[in-house]
Amino acid sequence: MDIAKEQQAFRKARPSFLGRGIERLTNPFGKALSAMVPDALVDGVIKGIDAATTAPALTRFRHDPADLEASREAARRVERLAKNVNGATGAAAGFGGAISAGIDVPTSIAIALRNIRDTGRAYGYDGKGPEEKLFRLRILELAAIDDPKLRAERIAALEAAIAPDGSLLPVSADASSAMVDATVERLSRAIAFASFRKRMGMLVPVAGSAVGLMVNRSFQADVAKTARFAFQERRLRGAAV
Repeated sequence: MDIAKEQQAFRKARPSFLGRGIERLTNPFGKALSAMVPDALVDGVIKGIDAATTAPALTRFRHDPADLEASREAARRVERLAKNVNGATGAAAGFGGAISAGIDVPTSIAIALRNIRDTGRAYGYDGKGPEEKLFRLRILELAAIDDPKLRAERIAALEAAIAPDGSLLPVSADASSAMVDATVERLSRAIAFASFRKRMGMLVPVAGSAVGLMVNRSFQADVAKTARFAFQERRLRGAAV
């Protein structure tokens, strides 16, 4: 597919079936579900965004980042690895019940952050600096959004953060803080739902393993697709200058 057409298709696409299910189940009980998630876990999400820049790479790149098509293929390799790794942790968590489920949630987030970081590197962005941190946070939030109107608003906000040359516009501390709060609440709901799913999976371990694998792979696919859109948009703008 032509990359410009792929960008437009992403803007018009509906969220994944899995994402719609999670949002519909959790949205009416957002605050209650958020309260189920330990504060330490939420804090870990935020700290993980910074730590992602120094975490080991999911893959080694040998392409020229100046080649947009080669960058796109490298980003797809990142997606495949993230899906395989997180799918395996989800399957293992399904077999292990409550004990392993508690490990799988932060593991999934850590892999998602590396997924975003490495996708950016595939396109030639090192991910350093406060603007880059907020940009990764925007990607993570957008990947978890279901509501079409809110999704369109977040896409517009993400695109508005990109300068005409593909760099990122400066952000104020207030804007960054508001973005963190909104994303943490959304992630907290998703984490709480995932934890509930894992507890239900304890009743039927084999089925729980299959569901864990499917959910984690779908999550990483959504994250990867969103990250490709974001970084490709930066590259396209830079090439147009």
